[in-house]
Amino acid sequence: MSKQHSAIVKGLAILLMMLYHLPRIMGKGGLEPSVASFLGSISYPIQYFLIVSGYGLYYAYKQNRLNWNYLFKRTTRLYISFWLSIAICVFAVGTWLRPGLFNLSPYRIVTNLIGWRWDFCQFTWFLFTYVLLTFCSKGIFKIIERLGNIASLVLTYVISIGMGWVISRYYDPFLRNNYPIYHIVLMLEMVSGFTAGAVMARIVLAGKRLTWSKLQGKNALVVLLIIIAFFLKGINNIIPVIPYFSAFIVWLIAHINPGVISKRIFVPLGNMSMMMWFLHGYIGPILFKDYYLMLKSPVLIWIVWVIISYCAARLLMPVSDYISKALGLKKIRDKR
Repeated sequence: MSKQHSAIVKGLAILLMMLYHLPRIMGKGGLEPSVASFLGSISYPIQYFLIVSGYGLYYAYKQNRLNWNYLFKRTTRLYISFWLSIAICVFAVGTWLRPGLFNLSPYRIVTNLIGWRWDFCQFTWFLFTYVLLTFCSKGIFKIIERLGNIASLVLTYVISIGMGWVISRYYDPFLRNNYPIYHIVLMLEMVSGFTAGAVMARIVLAGKRLTWSKLQGKNALVVLLIIIAFFLKGINNIIPVIPYFSAFIVWLIAHINPGVISKRIFVPLGNMSMMMWFLHGYIGPILFKDYYLMLKSPVLIWIVWVIISYCAARLLMPVSDYISKALGLKKIRDKR
């Protein structure tokens, strides 16, 4: 999977994320229950980011670059973008447009800045857990190499299913008030998608093809298969298959020969996906929900929301990159 294909996956993921969160703008009754259920069934976007991350970090691991310095710089770049979004949306626009909306006590500020809590924007709930997962990645990759691909996928799948059950059963009575345990449980719940990405990279590095030659380059057929897969997932909401459903979509995307639409829409969205993830909640339901509702049409609201989020990300990413460069956090590109 090339860097361009990774960007296409992330572009698709951010669109799905904003589809998934569209009911937060529309409110109850804003969407037909069947439509809202369908969107929820197909739009679990975190798995795509986990798969791409697992794929890329495994490459860094095999290139002997996955050390604490590499992970520290990678994490700091992530947090710089996150802090920049908070500075603009919470401390600047938020305090002016919606005074009193955000709890700005020292405790809430610090815990939200590190992602320990997500009172400012609940759409960033998995940031700290994702960082924790990346710092554990080297150990995860060693386990994968010891167990092999199939056993690793089965083991992490069982762990993820188990942790998902624990979260569904014990979040309200226990986990929501015990963040250290919650983040560990959530990390274990997220590990199957991350492992799937690492296994994909491992297959490629072993000299095997990730793609199937009969599909490669046949964009129309691949897109049709992707649409069918999403439709079937939407009408049969089987939550436990989400990690491998997402892996199947990523596998199909790896067959695509990027065309004009991919290069002009999905790749630019993918390149801005991280900043859009941090911004879209503020730009959408948190600060500007009433303005979007004036558009009435859910499709139009989603399109405008995507465009505004993308434009805001385009404005802030150069600032984030400049700060990262000034701090000596220049990104090292992997050899893919």
